Amino acid sequence: MGTVSTGVDFLDEFLSGGYDEDVITTIFGPSGVGKTNLCLLCAVSVVLKGKRVLFIDTEGGIAVERVKQICSDYEKVLEKILFFNPVTFVEQKDIFERLKEYVDENIGLVVVDSVSMLYRLELGKSEEVYDVNMALGRQIAYLVEVARKKKIPVLITNQVYADFDNRDKVKMVGGDLLKYGSKCLIELVKFGNCRGLVLRKHRSMAEGQELKFKIVQNGIELVN
Repeated sequence: MGTVSTGVDFLDEFLSGGYDEDVITTIFGPSGVGKTNLCLLCAVSVVLKGKRVLFIDTEGGIAVERVKQICSDYEKVLEKILFFNPVTFVEQKDIFERLKEYVDENIGLVVVDSVSMLYRLELGKSEEVYDVNMALGRQIAYLVEVARKKKIPVLITNQVYADFDNRDKVKMVGGDLLKYGSKCLIELVKFGNCRGLVLRKHRSMAEGQELKFKIVQNGIELVN
């Protein structure tokens, strides 16, 4: 199994080399906890190693400014990141269906930030919940196919909602669709002065391992 660097040394060490190449890794947690930061750090690292990145941004526009903060040579990096900005769930579906057209030997990473933003909006206005869930399932299947066949890591961020059966926990939006489609699940949580990262699922590592980090100007740093 090959891995791709997360862009952060201590996170590479934590994940035994980085993100696995041929699977979906889902990073989930509440708003503002650092999900996009982890995706961008990996994207920058992939570009600096000579590959291109496909970045599907459903949340709107913060990615470019953050790249400028974490990378001094940001202009050359941004030239190698192909951004997609769907504003509806239908547009997201169309992009996913065409992904295979864009993926070639020059692509080193696919990012979807986030997979659930437009899905939740679609659920809110549609009476056909089953159809919306089926559409999301097909989108995840497209990503799984790209990861497996092309040996390209796919990073997904996902939102959460309160677990009413257990007030101390949260559930991922999309539930089992994302849980079973992802071989690696990473939960991010907020603390008073830092963030926590918890490994919830991995095909070769023990679940429940965790570390703490802080978001800083040029990326993230480990908290001991």
